[in-house]
Amino acid sequence: MKKEKHSDISSRKKSNQKIIDSYDYLSNAASAQDCTGLIPVGPTNRAELESYEEVYHYRPLKIDPEKCE
Repeated sequence: MKKEKHSDISSRKKSNQKIIDSYDYLSNAASAQDCTGLIPVGPTNRAELESYEEVYHYRPLKIDPEKCE
C-alpha cells in the first residue's frame, strides 16, 4: 500500500471540512436533537414567534413562489 504524504492528508482534511462547512446554512443546530423542547407550547402571537426565532433560527427559509417556476 502506498503511503500518503503529509500534504496529501492535510489537503484531504481541508477538502472534507469544506464539504461539511457547505451544509452549515441548513441549520444552526449543534446536533440532530439540538432544538428539542425549544417551544413547549405553540406561540400565542407574532411577537412570541419572532422572539423564538431570534434565539434559535428554526423556521425554514421563505421562498418566492415566482422564482420557483
